[in-house]
Order: sequence, then structure tokens, then C-alpha cells
Amino acid sequence: MKKIILSIVFIISFLAGCEKENSQELNLLHIREVAWNSLNNQQKKNVISVWKKAPVSETTYEEKAVYSVTFNTKDDDLLGPITVYVDSTTLVVLGYGLRS
Repeated sequence: MKKIILSIVFIISFLAGCEKENSQELNLLHIREVAWNSLNNQQKKNVISVWKKAPVSETTYEEKAVYSVTFNTKDDDLLGPITVYVDSTTLVVLGYGLRS
């Protein structure tokens, strides 16, 4: 009986962890989508990586907590990647990183 109860507790905690992970991944995908949709057609054509897998990190921009989404491009060696800053609470694009 104890094994059954322990098994049920383990399964429930495992499923709860998976749900949280899936929710976080959906949130990151939404952040990437907001950043991607802010790019113009020329910028999108220049991106060489899959936008749905672009790195997302937490940082600050103009003293606000934001997410930065980085898109690698054909011109990274010359100009650097395209970085989009998205407000962490409103998910509104605040600006772009400077490219050389």
C-alpha cells in the first residue's frame, strides 16, 4: 500500500513539473513571436536561425526588467545579431540593440 501511495505522489509531482516546464516554454515562444513580429521583412530575410528557437534571456533595458531575444543573421560577422528588447510584464517591444 505504501508503494502505491509513494508511486502516486511521485507521478503527481512529475506531472506538475512537466506542466510548469511546458507553460514556461509556451511563454518563451510567445516572447520570441512578439520579437519576431516586430522585425521588418528585410530583417526577417536576413535571419539564418529558426526564430522559434532564438535565445531569450533576462536583462535590463533603460532601467527596466526585460527579455532580450537574439536573432542570428547573415551579417553577424559584420554587424552582429539582431537583439530585440521585450518588456517582461507587458510583452511590448521596447527597442533594439545596436548593431556595429
